[in-house]
Amino acid sequence: MTPPVKARSGHILLEGRGQFHDLVRVYPEIHRKVVEVNRPFAKETEPMLPEVLLEENLRDLRANRKPAGYNRPDAFGMRLIFPIADPRRPEFYFSKPARCQEIVQMTEQVSAMLRRRGIRHSVEYDRLPLGTPRGLPGLPPVGSGGFVSSA
Repeated sequence: MTPPVKARSGHILLEGRGQFHDLVRVYPEIHRKVVEVNRPFAKETEPMLPEVLLEENLRDLRANRKPAGYNRPDAFGMRLIFPIADPRRPEFYFSKPARCQEIVQMTEQVSAMLRRRGIRHSVEYDRLPLGTPRGLPGLPPVGSGGFVSSA
């Protein structure tokens, strides 16, 4: 299947008998890629350092538990989410608030990395029921009629 040009979410679903602990050896590289993509949005006062978050996620993966991922409160940052879903088919996905090429690129890079490591999986895009896009933070949603000019 040819990936789309832009997407709001890119999902990787482990296949067969895939479990969370199968991701232990590749997760540090996935985490590093997400941190690098988010570097322009990082705040100096970030309460949790990426290294601490990496260790917490690895601890969960080693115990075959669903990790927290990388879900920082950045308005335009990329998120790595491990949803609460079917425990027999672990999943994780990348998302941003708007359709963009970065989601497709990240999903395809991670998929290639998993294939090289022999981790069977499938890739899907835009599976989230996200609703209509929101406006910029602090502004009313587009078409809501909440902004009135003073002209």
